[in-house]
Amino acid sequence: MRFPRSIFQPPARTAGRADRGGRDGLRAVVGITSIVILAGGFLSGCRIEPLAPTAELSPTLTPTAEQPLASLLPTLDEVTPETPAPTATLTPMITRPAAAVARIFYDALDDNSSGWTLRKTEVGSAAFANGWLVFTVSAPYTSLSSTLPNDFPSDIYIEVTAQTILCGAGVDTFGMIFRNQGDHSYRFAVTCRGRLRMERYAGNTLEGASAWQDTLGLLQGAPATNQLSVLLQGTNFRFFVNGAEVFSTHDPVSASGGVGLFVESEKSQMLSVGFDNLAVYSVASSPGS
Repeated sequence: MRFPRSIFQPPARTAGRADRGGRDGLRAVVGITSIVILAGGFLSGCRIEPLAPTAELSPTLTPTAEQPLASLLPTLDEVTPETPAPTATLTPMITRPAAAVARIFYDALDDNSSGWTLRKTEVGSAAFANGWLVFTVSAPYTSLSSTLPNDFPSDIYIEVTAQTILCGAGVDTFGMIFRNQGDHSYRFAVTCRGRLRMERYAGNTLEGASAWQDTLGLLQGAPATNQLSVLLQGTNFRFFVNGAEVFSTHDPVSASGGVGLFVESEKSQMLSVGFDNLAVYSVASSPGS
C-alpha cells in the first residue's frame, strides 16, 4: 500500500521557518556577544578610582551658658544660721567668794620664773610647754608633784585652771597642794570622772581623806578645762569648781605653808594634765578662826 506523501513529509514552508528561527537565534547570540565585547573594551579603558572614606564629622555642640554657683544655692535669707556646737573645753568664768580680799601672788605658768620644782624621771615629767605647766606620767600608780618655794599664810584663797589632756577612766587624780610643809600637806584631788575630795599627806603617805564627792559642775574626760579653787579659813576648808562651791570640810591642824600642783595615776598607762593661771588671795578672818 502506498501512502500519500503529505503524511510523512512536512510542508516546505515549515522547514523554512525553522531555518529562519535558527538564523534569528544565532544573530541574537552574536549581537549580545558583540555588546559584551564592546562593553568590556569600554570598561577596560576606564580607570575606577577607589572612593576615599569620608571623615565622620562630629556633631557641633552648642555651648550652654553656665549658671553661676550662687544662682543654684539658696540666698542668705533662706538659710537658717546654725550655732556652733560647744566643745568639751571652756574658759571658766571666775566667781570668787566674798572672803577673797586681795591678790597676793599670780603666776601665768608660761615659764619657771617663779622657781617651781620640776622633776623628770623615766615614768614622768613636769615641764612648761605652750604656756602651760604640763604634768605627764606614763606608768600606773605614779605620783608627780611640783611646788613653789614661797610660804603663804594659813588663811588664803587659791585658784588655778586645769586642763586634762590624757586622763583614764579609773581614779586618776590631779589638783592642787596647799599648806605644804614638806612632811605634812593637803591636797584638793579631782578625778576625770568628776569626783573630788580633800586628802591629807604625811610625807608621801596618804594619812587621811574626806569622802568622795560627786559634782555635775566639773567637765569630765579629756580634753576638758576646769577652774579649781579652795578657800582656807582656820580649820575650815571650802572647795570650788568653776566658781561654784561643791563641798566643805575641816581639819584640826591650822598651819601656813607652800602651794603646789600634782597628778597621780592609778591604773592608767598615760596621764597628762596642764595647769594655767595660778593665783593666791588673802582672805578676811572668819569669826572664831
